[in-house]
Amino acid sequence: MHGDEVKARVLEESFDAMIIDGKMSNGWNAPEVYKWISENRPGLERHLMFTFSSAVEPEIRSFLHDNNIPYLVKPFEVSDLISQARRLLQKTQAAVAG
Repeated sequence: MHGDEVKARVLEESFDAMIIDGKMSNGWNAPEVYKWISENRPGLERHLMFTFSSAVEPEIRSFLHDNNIPYLVKPFEVSDLISQARRLLQKTQAAVAG
């Protein structure tokens, strides 16, 4: 999905959590996605996870670490993806309950 398509869907739809490619085809990267979501859908940025198809650049890895954003690098186990998705959904449930 292209970055503009992601933006449109994020603005139009409701999400409990989002798993997004950290390097989209139009060059939109994880820090840019995080910033845009935090500005346009405040709170949803705490329910993001990124996946990457190759090694993560040091500056992006540092950004993810500094902001406590989960991510996975391919190849990863499906069980790891499910586990991370469950954690994101638990954060959503805790936020709704609190």
